[in-house]
Amino acid sequence: MSSLVRQIFFQPDPSQGSLRRASGQRLAAVPLDFLIGLHLHLYERFAEKSPDLLYRSGYEQALQDMLRLNEELRAQYGGESFDLWQMDAKFILDTWWEPLDEAGWGRCTFDLAALTRGIGFADIEAGAIAEALGNAEHPVCHFVAGLFAGAFSFFERTERHATELQCVASGGSTCRFLIGPGSVVDSAETWRQEGISAVEIARRLK
Repeated sequence: MSSLVRQIFFQPDPSQGSLRRASGQRLAAVPLDFLIGLHLHLYERFAEKSPDLLYRSGYEQALQDMLRLNEELRAQYGGESFDLWQMDAKFILDTWWEPLDEAGWGRCTFDLAALTRGIGFADIEAGAIAEALGNAEHPVCHFVAGLFAGAFSFFERTERHATELQCVASGGSTCRFLIGPGSVVDSAETWRQEGISAVEIARRLK
């Protein structure tokens, strides 16, 4: 990352030992080895009692992110009468993901062509978790799937689920996620486990 990009997106304060986004939100800079160790520890410690811990953590973080985004947009665009549900879904989701991209979680592209049926797709390039946990047999970005489920649930004001259809860590060209109603996501996950490609799953659902 260039020094100019760091100056635009991040504000380091060595005297306080802090790193913040331009918005003032505090960040932590960690190496990929930290992500590897964290995931392995959580899996070994909680896999039996709470196998979806990473997913639920991402879900709850996204809800808090969207609440904060709603307040920021309300202050910027419309005061107390404004809610983000009045705005275009792609604009909202791109705006929500932008600081995550800046923080190193990867570049995300949303496909919302089927959103009228509650279904969306997201593709991530250079995702931090997939890069950290490479050479896996199965998709590994459970935390990110939770992020998408939480963000879509908040925006659509109804429960949404998410699953990773393909993952860079297991040989995919991108990390591709499906977000939608629980029954749709369950069917897609079954197809994935049967070896059906992400492209074919998307074709069936669009």
